Parts: sequence; C-alpha cells; structure tokens
Amino acid sequence: MKTEQLLIRLVSGEEIIGDVTKNEDSVTISNGFNLLPGGEGKITFIPFMAYTNAHEGVTISNKHVLFTVAPIDQLKEQINQMSGKSRIVTPKQDIVMPS
Repeated sequence: MKTEQLLIRLVSGEEIIGDVTKNEDSVTISNGFNLLPGGEGKITFIPFMAYTNAHEGVTISNKHVLFTVAPIDQLKEQINQMSGKSRIVTPKQDIVMPS
C-alpha cells in the first residue's frame, strides 16, 4: 500500500493532515496534525490526539471520512518542519549581526 501526505476531512468537520495509507474500507494516518482556524486567514496546527501515541498511526473507517485531498506544497512544508522531516534546516539560535 502506498503512503502519501494527504489532508483528510472527517464527517465531524475535523481536518487532519499527515501520512495516509488508504485501503478498501479505512485510512490509516500517522504523524497527523489537526488544522484549526487561527484567525485573520491563518491556520493553526496541533498534533492529532496529542495525548496518545497517535503519531504512530490511527486507523479510521471510511464511513467517517468525507474526502482526502493532496495539500498545497506550502502546507506540506510547514507540516514537515513541525514533524522534523523538512529538507530546510533552520538555525537553533539567533543569528548575530555585526554592529
């Protein structure tokens, strides 16, 4: 089965982005993040079921899934940065500028 980074909309209205493996009657999502409105056209991300080991994978019946769709590249890159899979390396400390 092929795993790909997708956005899932559940019948509850939740939107989850993560690594998704589809099969005939369910989807399994790992490294998932809930997308929440952040105000003024922004999106906030929180780990999907952060109080569990859901990052390892959660299987959801297709009867609870409205649709799956490929996210835009900018969204994928943000998720990859947050989950440590980004190709972009950001400094861990401030850059010192000469006076």
